[in-house]
Amino acid sequence: MSRRTALAAMTFACAGWAAVFVAPELAPLAPALLLAMGRFVAFGVVSLPQLPAVLRADIPWGRVAGHAVTGSLLYFALVALSVRLAGPTIAVATIGLVPVVMALLSNKRGLVGVRALLPALVLVGVGQVLVHLSPVPGPGGTSAVIGTVLALVAVASWSWYGLDSHRLLAARPDLGPVLAGAQGLAAGVLALPAAIWLLATEGVPAQPVRALLVVLFLGLVSSWLAVRAWHAAAARLSPVLVSQLMALETAWGFVFAALLAGALPGPVALIGEVALVAGVALAVVADGRRERALAADHGAPGSSASTARATRSAASRMRDERASSAEECATASSSAHTSNPA
Repeated sequence: MSRRTALAAMTFACAGWAAVFVAPELAPLAPALLLAMGRFVAFGVVSLPQLPAVLRADIPWGRVAGHAVTGSLLYFALVALSVRLAGPTIAVATIGLVPVVMALLSNKRGLVGVRALLPALVLVGVGQVLVHLSPVPGPGGTSAVIGTVLALVAVASWSWYGLDSHRLLAARPDLGPVLAGAQGLAAGVLALPAAIWLLATEGVPAQPVRALLVVLFLGLVSSWLAVRAWHAAAARLSPVLVSQLMALETAWGFVFAALLAGALPGPVALIGEVALVAGVALAVVADGRRERALAADHGAPGSSASTARATRSAASRMRDERASSAEECATASSSAHTSNPA
């Protein structure tokens, strides 16, 4: 996969995940937890065709189950509750802290790495602050505080999932084609008992067809397709760049929230959105420079360092060949002089 294709895949994954922020509003009469659990049951169902390939692969099921919990069930259950308690705008803005947290956790270059990330992180951070300062409709009060706290727990949950799944793909690239299916099957198995219990205790929600359509859309697009796109991008891009691209989830979330509300956000929120996208763009540019620098240092084909090394190697071979030829000529001359004395 090319770098450009990986960037497009990550953009699509963020759009799919951002749809989750408005899903509770599309089925307002269905319990938020039931929508979340139903979504992952649907994720497991659409992953069933991959079951034979998954069973043939050497899947580390402990880690995959952990990913299914932290990156799927727990994370999106917290998001759904946060949307209901604090409103979609506050929930989206809080989840938007994921890029900053992941970038700092995945940075292995110390202060040098932080300085390289600083401009992009500042823009993303400013965008988040402006979005939080914007007057937005929502429950307010204690409900909003609890919803924000739940969103912060969701940030920690997904940050661990994002970094660990990236490490797993780096160590086991052979799992790329089946990892999304394995995660979907694990999520479906874990979510099914919870979904059955919710239906048994709370009954079938009002407007069941509407709720079912939302669940199926989230299971197919926001789970199966988005996770596959995420894995494809994570296998190609650095964890630092992937973390910055996660800011696009916030941007898409605000677009969807505005479409649902039928009105544009206020000017402060729009400036915040521009800052978020600018931070992501700056991170992409900085990561491109980093890749070119690494290619030059390691002598990638076509790099100046590689060309210089090739030139030096060729010159060395020519010197060796000339020295060898001179020795052969000297030996032949000495032999001829000895066998044919004057």
